[in-house]
Amino acid sequence: MNAYLVELDVDEFGCLDGDESLFPKAASDHDWNTPYPSTGQTVPFTWESGEGAVRPDVFWYPQMLDWVCNERAYRALAGCSASDLNVISTGVLDGEPVYVVQASSVLDVVVREASVIDIYETYDALRFPAFRRDMHEALASRVFRVPGGITMVFVGGAVKEALDEAGVKGFRYVKVDWAAA
Repeated sequence: MNAYLVELDVDEFGCLDGDESLFPKAASDHDWNTPYPSTGQTVPFTWESGEGAVRPDVFWYPQMLDWVCNERAYRALAGCSASDLNVISTGVLDGEPVYVVQASSVLDVVVREASVIDIYETYDALRFPAFRRDMHEALASRVFRVPGGITMVFVGGAVKEALDEAGVKGFRYVKVDWAAA
């Protein structure tokens, strides 16, 4: 089974707009290796369509990392990997419920020697990881981040299959390389 880097297709599907003052702190002030605090409020959103003018099931909200999911997308994700998701807030989009979610699990499964890493004078930036082959089965039903890849979110093959079977629109998937442990 494969694992995938998950990206939102913002050009095709657009983004959401909402009142960022309802969130307890700016996304840039949070470390994202820990769960973001819950808002305790329902956030009203509006959708700005992308080039495709087709409404997705997962949305980009620029004031927050990760995703805003409609009911279908949230159920598909939570059905596979509920413990990996932090629900930051509920929301409403055109009268329908949505969920602001964070992939809150950080798994140390990267083989640095087989990964693409940009090395700078004062830090390294993980551009694209290779995962330990012995973690193949353990990652199948997970939604996760990796150390050094704060903005990257990955899903196991079983999660991608569940999203595909549910007909969830809005993601692009890039298959991850596997390396010997």
